[in-house]
Amino acid sequence: MYICDNCKTRSAIFFQRHTGRRLCRECLEADIITRVREQVTRYSMINSSDTVAVGVSGGKDSYILLYILTQIMPISKIIGITIDEGILGYSRREVFENVKNFCKNLGIECVYVTMREALGYSVDDFMKLYLEIQRENPTVTPLSACTYCGIARRRILNIYARQVGATKVATGHNLDDEVQTYIINILRGDIIRLVQLHPLSKTHNPKLIKRIKPIRSIYEYETSFYAYILKYPYQEYECPYIEARPTLRVKVRELLYEIEKTHPGVQLKLLEFLDNWIQHLINTQIASLPLCKLCGEPTSPGRDICKFCELIELIRRKQRF
Repeated sequence: MYICDNCKTRSAIFFQRHTGRRLCRECLEADIITRVREQVTRYSMINSSDTVAVGVSGGKDSYILLYILTQIMPISKIIGITIDEGILGYSRREVFENVKNFCKNLGIECVYVTMREALGYSVDDFMKLYLEIQRENPTVTPLSACTYCGIARRRILNIYARQVGATKVATGHNLDDEVQTYIINILRGDIIRLVQLHPLSKTHNPKLIKRIKPIRSIYEYETSFYAYILKYPYQEYECPYIEARPTLRVKVRELLYEIEKTHPGVQLKLLEFLDNWIQHLINTQIASLPLCKLCGEPTSPGRDICKFCELIELIRRKQRF
């Protein structure tokens, strides 16, 4: 049995690979909350007037995010939003019941939304039709379920956050997620997306609610263990589409995991470097984002029709014929 390297009194239960320390439960929790507070304070993520809508998926990261927010801000200022993506074998009723009970125990209101009711198509609905279009027309660009799901989830969170009067939308992206996204956009040469990912980025349209990622400096292995010791009934299995149709993110994730094994802490250092490097681009002039001609929601610069409507119109054209 090892003694905690921090307090020197209690038994250690966790080895923090990136620092080389063995920590007890109390010191692990204190370390995680301190690092979240540092990010929130450093980037002014939450102020006293904010109401925060939290995307609660039922996974470990969203549970940890919600719990930590109750430790650093008033519970009355937090609203949970849980989205049923409609993925067979993954979007399960018991997962959403667990989320509902978890929020209730914390004293937090939780809004339940199905992707099909909110947008017309679940992930399974969309992919079934899109794959049929691809089979009929091989020139149609291949598309992963993650692309549609990501766009749809962001849209629902933004719309419902506006409806409940939230001033910020918090998502449970951990350190691994954040570094992967940075790398993906570097590989794509997408400077605008890199700037938008930074915690100090601006929204550039009043219809967009500012997104924040308070646990972005916490490793996934830390959130996994923390959720385990807190006995949260989180969803442990991955979405089936990740294995069926691997994305660039999966490849980048595997590469970063291999590097992290031999160089513990490299992702934290990379996050710090990229944050500092990108920060000087924040004030780069970006025009106010235009509104989509079809749905009225903000779209990317130079686009009359947003990516979501572009995808949905393709599906609807198939259904009309």
